[in-house]
Amino acid sequence: MTVASVSGSGIGSERTVRRAPGWWADAGRVVFLLAALLSFTGNGLSFYIGSWKDSDLPVDTGFAGGFAGGWEHMVNQPTYFTFLSNFLVGLTSLLLAIRPHRTSSLFHAARIAGVVCIVITGVVFNVLLRDADPMTRVEQVNDTIQHVITPVLTPLVWLLLDRKGQVTWRRIGLASVIPLAWLAFTLLRGPWLDWYPYSIMDVPRMGYSGVSAYVAAILAFFFAVAALMWVLDRLLVTGKRR
Repeated sequence: MTVASVSGSGIGSERTVRRAPGWWADAGRVVFLLAALLSFTGNGLSFYIGSWKDSDLPVDTGFAGGFAGGWEHMVNQPTYFTFLSNFLVGLTSLLLAIRPHRTSSLFHAARIAGVVCIVITGVVFNVLLRDADPMTRVEQVNDTIQHVITPVLTPLVWLLLDRKGQVTWRRIGLASVIPLAWLAFTLLRGPWLDWYPYSIMDVPRMGYSGVSAYVAAILAFFFAVAALMWVLDRLLVTGKRR
């Protein structure tokens, strides 16, 4: 730990200022880098799986479209919310590994979106979407990384290592643009391809009213998690000032 002496107002008085140890900052950058590699590994495995496996068609689905294994399914991978959320986590973690102290509102909006969206990915997939379909070993590894490890690890990394005082309601509003844009893209694209990435977005079977109930609940969860981040951010900033 670095210790600096600063002269006070009285003669001979001295005040000691303790700074964060350099090893902690270096360790944080390593953790950010590992988090980025983990997220990108998950997405890389998604591309690989798409290169040989057809897209899944849920039971009793109302749509009939899909993608054959190969370039067609590989190119479609980024349209999954799981891929998007892992990409946001990977990109922002990599940028933090390169330079931890960032002040850009756009960066922190993307960071908030990444943390919240990956939490949504973990909760929604494991609660609403997980099924008992058999998986190959590589699919099991990919599933564990994208739907279990990263959704648990990311908020912990944010809580322990991200610079605090950066979560504001303006940035939360900016962050919400990302999932809203994904939602609009998915619903506009769905009728054209007769395909939707998840059963909870099956418009042909449930109609827009049925899908909107899931969407509203997930958006409410988005802002609830973001609000929790804001509260924790404020508490940690206040604690440091005492």
